[in-house]
Amino acid sequence: MRKSLLAVAALMGVGALMPAKAAMFRVDEDTYANMGLKLQIWAQRLGKTTPGGKDFTDFSIANARIYFSGQVNKMVQFGANLDFAVHDLGAAGRRAHQGTRTSRVNDAFINLKPMEEVQLMAGLYRLPFSRASLTDSYTYVIPTGYGYSIRGNNFTPLTIGANVRNPYRDAGVTLWGNIADGMLKYQLGVFDGRWDHASGALGTKDNIAFAGRIQFTPTMLGYKGEKGFGLADTYLGKQNVLTIGLGYNFQKWDNNSGYSGTAKAWTVDAMWEQKFGDIVPNLQLGYQDNKDLPATAPLKAKNRVWYAQGQLLYDQVVGVGKPALAIRYENQDDRTAANRDTNRTGVFFNYYIKGQGAKIQLGADVVSLKNKTPNEKNYTDWTLALQTQF
Repeated sequence: MRKSLLAVAALMGVGALMPAKAAMFRVDEDTYANMGLKLQIWAQRLGKTTPGGKDFTDFSIANARIYFSGQVNKMVQFGANLDFAVHDLGAAGRRAHQGTRTSRVNDAFINLKPMEEVQLMAGLYRLPFSRASLTDSYTYVIPTGYGYSIRGNNFTPLTIGANVRNPYRDAGVTLWGNIADGMLKYQLGVFDGRWDHASGALGTKDNIAFAGRIQFTPTMLGYKGEKGFGLADTYLGKQNVLTIGLGYNFQKWDNNSGYSGTAKAWTVDAMWEQKFGDIVPNLQLGYQDNKDLPATAPLKAKNRVWYAQGQLLYDQVVGVGKPALAIRYENQDDRTAANRDTNRTGVFFNYYIKGQGAKIQLGADVVSLKNKTPNEKNYTDWTLALQTQF
């Protein structure tokens, strides 16, 4: 029973990191569900982003999640994440404090699994494109995530969720599976996308989006495949991982007045994590190229983003938890004439009291802007992030 439940949790991208205390409801051996509560509570000191501006001290519920997962039988699985927040975390948390705009169904899916190699998922879920888009935020080694910048998050794929503060999710159908015990994972999907008869001048027509990803793990070298649909930033030494992923995402946009194009994005990324005695190093690299994005006619925007991220975990209890140091550098290369690049460096001390189930993260994000406007300046934000999972 426990093994089956972990398989469903892996489908949702949390794998063996599923909270051990989740409440379980069992009808029989093949029919069951589990539910629980996850919380991310932040305190931040936000640096001034404009000349003559002010620093801010903010307290927020970055995320409160009620989740469900389970299966009707061995072939039909399901899951949902219901998310809430105290204020909109857009623009690096600098908007007004509020709750209703960020209360939503974050994920809701049904997965048909006739066999491990051939599965079909339908619903609202993470886009199978980049490691960034597939990584569960409750496993982040840098809690503030990817693309931390007031100039926008260029790590966002072409999803409809980009318009509703849910950037990595989209509604669609994906054919996926694991081959040779996770040595190769493929994901091919069709989605609504950002410009599919949506509100706004660029979504006047029925333009569906396509996304796909293939991921390779050298299992013959002893590494364990990441067989869940989603991914994790770290497995905290519970499994050795070495993966390389390739993804592609495209969608046509059209204003029905002669201005149109096909936005394209491709990505390559890699992750390595391995336990050496009491030390667990983690290293990640990612690159994403975006082009032919809509901009003021007749221009089309393009940019490139890349990041390098690592964590060094001491896998022994010091005090009441296990300490780790994480660092992340990312660059957003604006390839338009404006050349408004962004560089971000994040450094965090992580303290895992009970794995991802209870942890404390403290650190800073340093953001440097190129070709600043008169209303922009470089800034540094400090974040204290508390997390629990039940």
